[in-house]
Amino acid sequence: MTRKRHRASDYVRCTTGGPDGSVRLRRFVYGSISLLLAGGVFAMAYLFLSTTQSADSLALRYERSLVTEALKHSQELAARHQTFVAVNDQTVSELRTNDTLDPEFAREIARQMWSDFHDDWTLILDGKNTPVLVAAEDELLAASAGREIVEATRDLVARARIGYQTARRPTKDGYRIRYVEKGRLAPIYATDIRDIGGKPALVSAMAIVPATGGVSLPDGPPGVLVSVSLIEKAFLEEMADTLLLKGFQYTGGAVSQAASVPVATRGHSPVGSFEWTSGAPGARIRTAIGPIAVALILSFLAIGAYFARKLAQRSKALEDSEARNRHMATHDLMTGLANRVHFREIFDRAITDCHTCPCTVMAIDLDRFKEVNDTYGHEAGDMVIRQVARRLHAALPDDALIARMGGDEFMVLLTGDIGDERIRWLCDSVIDAVTQPIPVSGGMARIGASIGWASAPKHADAPSHLLSLADRALYSAKENGRNRAVCIEDLYERETRPSERRDEDVSPATLKRA
Repeated sequence: MTRKRHRASDYVRCTTGGPDGSVRLRRFVYGSISLLLAGGVFAMAYLFLSTTQSADSLALRYERSLVTEALKHSQELAARHQTFVAVNDQTVSELRTNDTLDPEFAREIARQMWSDFHDDWTLILDGKNTPVLVAAEDELLAASAGREIVEATRDLVARARIGYQTARRPTKDGYRIRYVEKGRLAPIYATDIRDIGGKPALVSAMAIVPATGGVSLPDGPPGVLVSVSLIEKAFLEEMADTLLLKGFQYTGGAVSQAASVPVATRGHSPVGSFEWTSGAPGARIRTAIGPIAVALILSFLAIGAYFARKLAQRSKALEDSEARNRHMATHDLMTGLANRVHFREIFDRAITDCHTCPCTVMAIDLDRFKEVNDTYGHEAGDMVIRQVARRLHAALPDDALIARMGGDEFMVLLTGDIGDERIRWLCDSVIDAVTQPIPVSGGMARIGASIGWASAPKHADAPSHLLSLADRALYSAKENGRNRAVCIEDLYERETRPSERRDEDVSPATLKRA
């Protein structure tokens, strides 16, 4: 069966928290502060951008409403201009006679609509939609010249007549209408923006009705005045100046930008749109405040980084202090080796896993150490103890746990299925290293080492039992000449295993130290 190999240092990491604990804590500190900084920066940027974008959106809605209302006002104004001709007793009388107009009267209408109101086209239709007046600016043209306009405005003409039908009042000789009700025009007109000859135009159609009660209209559809005012540069510039909009223009086809009001004909898809460059106060705010906001964010990041560094430094200092305190609590101050408490904690954990990962404990006692203290003094003895600790580290594997149990007593924990021959060789290496002369103040100290060792689970699988066996083997080494290593098996006959004896048969002896 393959046995799992653990190192004694693995058990040390389990009990002390591991060397990566402080790194993880600092990473957590840096990560937390970085997350807070990123969240703060994101919140500031989001607030700044969302606020300015909201300002842009509000401004755009306001501009659209201004343009929409201005267009409605222009259409309403075009209808009011028509009243000078459409709400006129003479016009009604002329049409009533023979559905024609006196040429001089027709020229007067054309001149008035062009010179006073700048209408590019003026048409008067009789009740059968036949043009009786067609004028381009102030020039009278043949009826056929107005055919395109008649077709383009047929629905507006129909709406104007429907409005007249709903608002007219009967009289003794026909019908009449009050064209103004409470300051508003009666619903005898219809207006829209239409494409006339490939150009946008304000179009208004108004039923021709009498201005006074002296004239009445017969039953049937009334004549209609159609006015067309092309939307050209002058109109666009006037709108731009009035509404304080930059780049105000009309664009045919689909809507191409956000700052626009579409123009639809007869409720169909847009044939064009009025477009402009939005004031976009948010963009101006971003341009003006953006550098300040960036500076504030950078300052915020710098301050956060400074405090993060300070906090990390304090955290590291605290961790280092705690590590020193833990080390002092678990290690011998003179040698830096593990102390009795720490060794026993690691040893108990190793014994728990001994059936899957064998371990060996070595009990080491220095020979003739008392003579060093008596001859050279206790300071020399301390120097010898420190030198022995260094030599043990050099002679034993890196993963061995070496502990000073007190005085000149040491314990070593080896993990893994090492083998008896390897352990005996390590014991000999320790003895050879320790017996080398050690220079001290006033001379050379010469000491030796006695070692007793036992393995788990081969010899025992209980912590106190295994320590007792190692201690007993150490006692045998000292009793049989010192400066030697003894395995617990060496004390018994081959046919008897120490694990088969009762605890009272292998209780540790009380050792006398030289």
